[in-house]
Order: sequence, then structure tokens, then C-alpha cells
Amino acid sequence: MTATLTATDTATRFAITEAFVREALNEGDLAVVADFAHPGIRDGSGTRLFDDGVRGLEAAVLAIRRSMPDLYARVPFIRDCGKDTVEVHLELTGTYRAPNLAQSGRDGRVARWRQIHRFSFRGALAEAHLGWVDRAAIRACLGEPY
Repeated sequence: MTATLTATDTATRFAITEAFVREALNEGDLAVVADFAHPGIRDGSGTRLFDDGVRGLEAAVLAIRRSMPDLYARVPFIRDCGKDTVEVHLELTGTYRAPNLAQSGRDGRVARWRQIHRFSFRGALAEAHLGWVDRAAIRACLGEPY
């Protein structure tokens, strides 16, 4: 019985993580965040990817979608990597759109890069995050300051 519960819990965590990628990152629909993240979610990444809390996570998603409205993240790999922890690998692509009042030479350039994220869950909600972004790949596509 325990193995079945663990497998079900893992499948649920995989499904909600993939839904977060699909709905929030790809579609810009933040409604899924309430089903995915604990209100006090913390980012422990070496280079912070979002401010702590659901609002910080939502702001980070909105910011990247604002700069790349056609952002698309593909999940080539997702795995269980410890007690209540999911690791998701992403392959992202997006066309940079500069803010209207700050046009730049990178406007219209397409970037392709990878990210790896680990989400630690408490029950059905992600409460902690560690992430890595291939900034060298973004920099190669868009130039500095990435």
C-alpha cells in the first residue's frame, strides 16, 4: 500500500509541475500557481530566480513572458530525486521583445537555452526551489547583460 501511495504522490507532483510549465510559462496563465506553489515558496538558487512567495514566483513568470511573449518551454525530462522532490529539465525558446521605451539591438532575436529546477513539495504544493539557468546560452543568443 505504501508503494502505491508513493507512486501516486509522485505522479501527482509530476503532473502539477508539468501543468505549471505548460500553463504558467507557455500560456501565461497564472491560475495554476495556486495549485502548484505553497504561498510561502522559497527560492534557494545560487542566483535568485524569484523573490520568495507566490507573488515573487508570479512576478518572475510575468517578467520573462513580457520580454519573450512567445516563450515556449519543453519538458524533455522529469524525475523524482529524493523525498518529496521533483527535478524538471526544460528546453526553452523565445523571441526577445524590448520594452517600448528601451529599444535595443537584441529586439527580435531568438534565444534557446536550458534550465533545471528542483521543487521540494510539502503535500501537493511546492514549498522550496533550486534552479539553474544556462545564462551562457542566453548571452550567446542575446548578448550582454545576460
